[in-house]
Amino acid sequence: MGLDVIIGLVTIFAAIVGIGVALFRLTGKLGDEIKSARDELRGDIKGVRDELRDEIKGVRGEMATGRDELRGEIRGVRAELGGRIDAVAAELAKTRIAVARLEGSVLGVPLPDTGTDPA
Repeated sequence: MGLDVIIGLVTIFAAIVGIGVALFRLTGKLGDEIKSARDELRGDIKGVRDELRDEIKGVRGEMATGRDELRGEIRGVRAELGGRIDAVAAELAKTRIAVARLEGSVLGVPLPDTGTDPA
């Protein structure tokens, strides 16, 4: 083996070591970039998640407010309808008494006991 072969082998060995070192550095840089991108994405995901949670809380609050307002309106309508029903019942009682009086004066029928009147 001559000196040329030894020099060739040493050159090949040096090239392999040089390529290995370059690949090691490149791999380290890529690893750092991947870690940086991962951390950035995790931060973005956390931010979006927090925003969504805030939006959901806001919507729930609006729904609760709307629900309370709707319940209040329903109570008001019930009270108004209850008052109208009571007024109609009172007018019906007055009308029955007036009809009974009319029948009594025209037909000679005695007035019914309004407390026990089934009609």
